[in-house]
Amino acid sequence: MIDPEDSEQERTATRVDPAGNAEQTTTRTTGTVTSVASRLQSLVWLAVGVVDVILALDFVFKLLGSASVGFVGFISMVAGPLAAPFRGVLASSVPRSGHYFYWADVVAIVVFLIAAWIVVSLIGITAGRRSAQTTGV
Repeated sequence: MIDPEDSEQERTATRVDPAGNAEQTTTRTTGTVTSVASRLQSLVWLAVGVVDVILALDFVFKLLGSASVGFVGFISMVAGPLAAPFRGVLASSVPRSGHYFYWADVVAIVVFLIAAWIVVSLIGITAGRRSAQTTGV
């Protein structure tokens, strides 16, 4: 992940009183600047985290044999299209307990995590590290 950059600013002011005495004041301010790349990376991880939680809940609800009503129905409705591309990868199974083991959700979770890692890495590569610029007076 790209670390936030520290910025430092220095300002010097000279004040002269009526007697002709000069006084110089230097003010330094420091702060942390979060780059756009860092925010994009955080946004990607947040989006994939939400998607993976929805898929994991759908997997657990199906495994426990929950009725598809209310919140469970909503999760199932949202997770269905997310797991749809992975339906044929591994066959879903019904163990002896009679509950549904839906492998498409597990495969989707893994694929989305790998895709997010690749996207975050690409953002980091393209953003790079900017060298600190110093100005002298």
